[in-house]
Amino acid sequence: MSALEIGRPRRKFSPGPGLVYGILVLVVLAGGYLLVPRFEWHRPQIKIVPDTDTIGVAPLEIAVTEQGRGLKSLTAVLTSGGTEHSLVSEQYDQRVMEKKVTVGLAKITGLKEGPAVLRVTARDRSWWNFFRGNEAVVQKNLTIDVTPPTLELVADDRYVNFGGVGVIVYKPSSDTITSGVKIGNYFFPGYKGQVKEHPDQYIVFFAHPYNVGEGEKASLVATDRAGNMREMKLVYELKNVKYKKSSIRIDDNFIQQKVAPLLNDVATRQGSPKEIFIKVNKNLRKENEDKIRSITEKETPTIL
Repeated sequence: MSALEIGRPRRKFSPGPGLVYGILVLVVLAGGYLLVPRFEWHRPQIKIVPDTDTIGVAPLEIAVTEQGRGLKSLTAVLTSGGTEHSLVSEQYDQRVMEKKVTVGLAKITGLKEGPAVLRVTARDRSWWNFFRGNEAVVQKNLTIDVTPPTLELVADDRYVNFGGVGVIVYKPSSDTITSGVKIGNYFFPGYKGQVKEHPDQYIVFFAHPYNVGEGEKASLVATDRAGNMREMKLVYELKNVKYKKSSIRIDDNFIQQKVAPLLNDVATRQGSPKEIFIKVNKNLRKENEDKIRSITEKETPTIL
């Protein structure tokens, strides 16, 4: 230590303006990084399926999607005849980004047919709008219709072969949008205008499929725009036809020469004759049946 340094006061650290501004900028950036996402302003998206102006006993699905902080609440209110009916009222404590709710009118007591208003409100957990969050509202003017369409059977088949085809003529009410015959998992649509003398009547060809039990009978059904459905059981005698059966003897040489070439992919032709036979009569046959079904499902409104 030199003599000049003796008795000199120790210099104190004094931050300059540049450093102070730099710290403030860092604080602001850090705060913005943490807080700005909480103030996101994207509203939830609401979709009602089906998008219809008439509702009945068929349920509606309300789908809500959120892109920000997650949903906070979801409500749906149906106003009819001056009375409000709560369909949905949910609060969410956890982070919910997507919500689907099915609502129906079946459990609402005292509901009358006529005009109504459906109001769906969704709110998110954003701090936007003075911490109240973003709100999305969808309001639809609807008509309540819970009366199913009517059906009048004009002519029918009294005898239907098991695995065979039947035909009926019927007249649905004017509010019907789809009609036909259903049996098992099959539906055969009816077509209008095939009876020249009665253009308002419908005709439908239907089958009693081979894979539907003898005890299950076909039904004539009609559905209106509100989703209300009328069902009428058809009365017919199912004739259990005995189809011819035969046994064909095949050998390995027949499979290699006649069956294997049906497989287009060479790799699938590998294996024992039994394996090749199974591939053709199980996998390939199913592919062909699916293709035939996709083609024949494209009906035409005129008789071929």
